[in-house]
Amino acid sequence: MKINLRTVLLLVGVSLIVSGSYALAHTDVTAEQARELIDSTDDLIVIDVREPSEYSDTGGHIPGALNYPWYSGVFHAQYGELPMHSPVLVVCGSGSRSNRAADFLDSEGFSMVYDMLRGMRAWIWETETGVDADIKYGGGTGEPDGPYQIATAEDLILLGETPEDYDKHFILTADIDLDPNLPGRKVFDRAVIAPDINDVELDFQGTPFTGVFDGNGYMISHLTIQGQGCLGLFGKLESGVNVKNLGVVDVNITDSGLYVGGLVGENKGSISVCYSTGVVNGGRSVGGLVGYNSNNGDITNCSSNCMVSGFENIGGLLGHNFSGRVTRCFSTGFVTGFEDVGGLVGDNDAHVNDSLWDDNDANIIDSFWDMETSTLPYSEGGTGKTTAEMQTLSTFLEAGWDFVGETENGTEDIWSICEGTNYPRFVWQIAAGDFVCPDGITIDDFSFFMEHWLDDNCDLSNGYCQGTDLDQSGTVDVNDLEIFFENWPAER
Repeated sequence: MKINLRTVLLLVGVSLIVSGSYALAHTDVTAEQARELIDSTDDLIVIDVREPSEYSDTGGHIPGALNYPWYSGVFHAQYGELPMHSPVLVVCGSGSRSNRAADFLDSEGFSMVYDMLRGMRAWIWETETGVDADIKYGGGTGEPDGPYQIATAEDLILLGETPEDYDKHFILTADIDLDPNLPGRKVFDRAVIAPDINDVELDFQGTPFTGVFDGNGYMISHLTIQGQGCLGLFGKLESGVNVKNLGVVDVNITDSGLYVGGLVGENKGSISVCYSTGVVNGGRSVGGLVGYNSNNGDITNCSSNCMVSGFENIGGLLGHNFSGRVTRCFSTGFVTGFEDVGGLVGDNDAHVNDSLWDDNDANIIDSFWDMETSTLPYSEGGTGKTTAEMQTLSTFLEAGWDFVGETENGTEDIWSICEGTNYPRFVWQIAAGDFVCPDGITIDDFSFFMEHWLDDNCDLSNGYCQGTDLDQSGTVDVNDLEIFFENWPAER
């Protein structure tokens, strides 16, 4: 297999950095030894740190095991409920998450902690399926340190139907497909979350979303809506809201009214590190990501590749911006309309203290649109570029965008790009398999490598991998990875 070393280095930086050594106090046990512990220890507590969908699937879980998911923060929120001096057995899918959870319990002073090596894949005895009926959504408490977990279409639809939870914290724990042809899905006639419930009144009538929604690097696909007014995954986000790290993919939204976006109809909150693709069609204030951005609404590090159409205030990313702000965003989709139409933003009213800024770029900052794919040479704010320029790293670095491999613009490593091939993408899109540079390793291969090879060949507690130079410094020799992938099994 041909290796693109830049891609490998990026993936190593994103996913393979192993933390320094730990002072271990827990005991590693095989599945057989874990079974003996369960049979012989009356007060043993079994903690399964997988996500609820893994815990309750057909493979099941150890009977009586408590589900404290590691990735979504529930483990950290609930570990304090465990008796510190009772024996605790920690289990996951392969042994990686359970090792980290066992280390954490060690650091918190738990005296008898056991980690089951190789996880549930090594468990050959009885299992249970299903989850506790008292668990809401996919788990969690809705608090900042234990957000409700949204793992299925049913969870997402339930959230939309529960306005009393709109002020809570949520985290997506899996990709969700809302294809109306799938069981339990539908063509929505309103926004999924925080919809406008009155088609007659001009202003928003309903309960806006006022909480936090962390997409966690996952995507919601095939959202289909045919309705009137404030349409998108979210109908309205109120001030103080934070929606982040989320992709809405292949949306198909048709509306004859106001405020239509692939992600949000009307925004007064904060939207960051989100993207949209698909088709968005409406009347007025229509955008690929957001329809109407007002009252200091903030859109940062976002993108849209939607085909956008409508009558008035139509933009590739944002339809109408009224005293809001757009920073380090871009759009690439085809845009068409009749009045106030722009490649990035259709109409921009930049009000501050009841005064209108003369400079439309004062609140559309370091943002771009593709003049060729949008077919528009103009926008109310932002800078138009050719497709070639939009696929060139320097375009964005010079505007202060934070990319992998550079530190001058920040160290969060938000963006990556394959120059000359594609537009910028979020780093978590790479990890999710949505974006791979040509001739690089495939994400399926890389995910399998992370899931199986590392778990089988590495003792991540001390940073050692068989046959590599991965050591306690937490670094890995790229030559080792190159050799590994060049000899990747043909059956993969």
